[in-house]
This record gives sequence, structure tokens and C-alpha cells, in this order.
Amino acid sequence: MFLLGWGVDGGAWRWRRRLFAWEEELVEERVEQLTNFVLQVDMSDRWVWRLNSSQVYTVHSTYSYLTAVDTNITADFDQFLWLKAVPLKVNIFVWRFFLNRLATKDNLRKRNVLEATNVSCGALCGKEEKRDHLFFQCAYYGRLWLMLSDWLGFVTVFNGNLYTHANQFCALGGFSKNYMKAFTIIWISVLYTIWKDRNRRIFQNQIVLLEVLLERVKLQTFWWLKANYILFVFYYSYWRKNLLPCLV
Repeated sequence: MFLLGWGVDGGAWRWRRRLFAWEEELVEERVEQLTNFVLQVDMSDRWVWRLNSSQVYTVHSTYSYLTAVDTNITADFDQFLWLKAVPLKVNIFVWRFFLNRLATKDNLRKRNVLEATNVSCGALCGKEEKRDHLFFQCAYYGRLWLMLSDWLGFVTVFNGNLYTHANQFCALGGFSKNYMKAFTIIWISVLYTIWKDRNRRIFQNQIVLLEVLLERVKLQTFWWLKANYILFVFYYSYWRKNLLPCLV
């Protein structure tokens, strides 16, 4: 694949014009997806349907899978999926995140994409990059969570386990429906910001201050709410300084 120019900054990535910011994000996502594939030049491509022992698609195998599995596979995290205020690509990210199907370095190692010696955290903390570590246990990104809780007006120590962290954070504002949904959206915004920053560190060698990442979380969450809730009529300057009254 790399010999054909499809690696990072390879010759195959050529454009007729300068890309827009949103197009650059799409390119980053495609590059990330390609890192999961190992191409073999001596073998032809073929389609395989993994839900059937014959490896051939059938309607029956699809129906059986959807009725037997799909209703239960997301039972533990339904409240975090397909939120109205969250863009579709971010909702898909959240779905992959909970299923542990992001291209973290430990997952790439399991697929023999990376060597065992090349799985250190993208934040350069020295630990192995796993999902729970990267987002909740990393010493570097852990500071972002502390800065965020300070903005929210809470003093707490977050748990390093995915489900405990999610329930802990999303209940910070209390158990009212509005607060729970708003804090869930903020939580997702932090996850997505961390993931994008991690990818820019690895693929573009860009290092951004945590203070900048925090501002991105604030602005990103503001626009998600502004674009989807007609009663969210606040200005960004007010939102930054008076978060909780905006969520009632």
C-alpha cells in the first residue's frame, strides 16, 4: 500500500485544489481506515460474507444477526448513541468507541498492523495505547478532564473505567433529563476532541496546548446545541461563563 503512495503524505494523495477544513478531516478519517488494511499484491480481492458459513450473502443470515444480536449489543450504552445534537460522523465514532473498534494502537497490533514495540500512547505519556487508557487514564489527556470539570464548576476525581467514567461525568449536573443529556453531549465532545488531537499528533505531527483543546470542546459543544435546539438562544460569550443556566 505504501509503495503505491497511499501512506501518509504519499504521492497518491493529490488534489486539484486546496482542501477545505472539513475535507481535511475526511482525508484524516480515510487515512486512519487504511491503516487497518494490509494489501497483498499476489492475491485478488474478493467479497466474503462472514455471517454465513458458506461465506455467501443470504437474507436469512442477515435477519438472524439483526434480530438476535443488534438489539442487545448496544444495551449498555444506548443513552449515548444517535443523539440529535451530535453530528452523524460523531455518532458513528461513539458507536465504534463503545464497541472498542477504533484504530487505537493496541487494536492495530491485534490485527498485525503495528509491531508490539510501537504501541505507546499517542500523547507520549509512555503507556500502551488502549481505549480506556487514551481517553480516561492518560496523564496528559487526564488534565483536559480536570480543566473541563473546573469550567463546569465541579471538583472531582474521574474514574479510569469507560462505563464508570461515563455515568460519573454525565450525572455531574444532577439527574434531570436536560442536565443528563447536556452533560452527555459535552462528554462526547471531549472524546471526539481527544481522538482528533491524537490523530493529528500521529499523522501530522501537530501538538496543541490543552487550553486550546478545552476551547475547542466549548465551541464545538456550543454549536452542536445551537444548531439543534430552538430554545438554546444564548451567545457563545454567555455560554462560556454561565454554562449551567444555559442547560436548564
